[in-house]
Amino acid sequence: MMHLVPEKKGLVEQLMLSQQSRNMWKGQSKWGLVIQFWLKLLVGHSALSRLCMMFVATCSIGMMWSAATVHGEGIELHSTAQKAWSTILNKTDTQTKRSLQQSYESAGKWISQKEMWEQKIKQLHTASATELVQLRKAIRNTDAAKLAALQQTVELTQARYEALFKLYSSLNKQLSAAKSLQSKEWSSAIRTQAETLKPLVQLAREDIRVKKRSLAEARKRKNNEVKRLRTMLNGTNAVKKQIQTAKKQVSLSRERYTDALRNFKQSLKKGEPVRVLSTLNALVSSAERWTVASQHIHTLEQKVSAIYVKVSEEINNRSK
Repeated sequence: MMHLVPEKKGLVEQLMLSQQSRNMWKGQSKWGLVIQFWLKLLVGHSALSRLCMMFVATCSIGMMWSAATVHGEGIELHSTAQKAWSTILNKTDTQTKRSLQQSYESAGKWISQKEMWEQKIKQLHTASATELVQLRKAIRNTDAAKLAALQQTVELTQARYEALFKLYSSLNKQLSAAKSLQSKEWSSAIRTQAETLKPLVQLAREDIRVKKRSLAEARKRKNNEVKRLRTMLNGTNAVKKQIQTAKKQVSLSRERYTDALRNFKQSLKKGEPVRVLSTLNALVSSAERWTVASQHIHTLEQKVSAIYVKVSEEINNRSK
């Protein structure tokens, strides 16, 4: 049996379902539960673990959907249309029958593939949305621990020198009072004490300034890094616009398929094999365009996911 390092072994164990979990799935919506399961796994894990689980989820759901649809015909015909289709096949010549069957199967395969891409799009989009929430949170928390430590250092340094500053301030007030009373001996004694403390006070103030400067520089670096990472995230905006455009194309392709399917069913009623074959070929063409349009959306969703992966890597590299 293959041996795994502790980190990878832990991840694999997290991905495995218990027998009790499997039993709970019975009688419920398969796809909804699958997506809910992966979303629960994604929450609370490191960015690297989430990305690994997103990859496994994509592959597993893709394989499950492929297995579920590979034998499906794809085209939905009610009983009357199905009977008319059978009649057409029985009364036509062998070559036309073969062409009809091949086109029918082709249309069904395109629709099955389209449904597969739609499921993959849904899964990938959901995972990306979850990942985006985690990334935004991580970006907001950039250098949070470092900034908190520097802030605490400033506060502790100020507290450490507080007594010195109070004493120095008190001596200066006494010196002013002695001058107003024109007491040379008192003024001289207080001035000596104040001058003795003055270098220490200057060093203390410089120490505080240095630590405040470090805090300010760290905040500036944090703000620049947040801006850079958010700019990387905004790189998805152009892709998301392309997705919206692609969705319009999918909608148009769906309408064309619906029209083609209606024409095909109407031709079945007339019982003319040549006409049926023509409308069926048009149906195949529209099904193909619909599938290709759906696949294009999946490709764009992958681009969005790839940007999130890059941002996650940047965050992880910075935390090392």
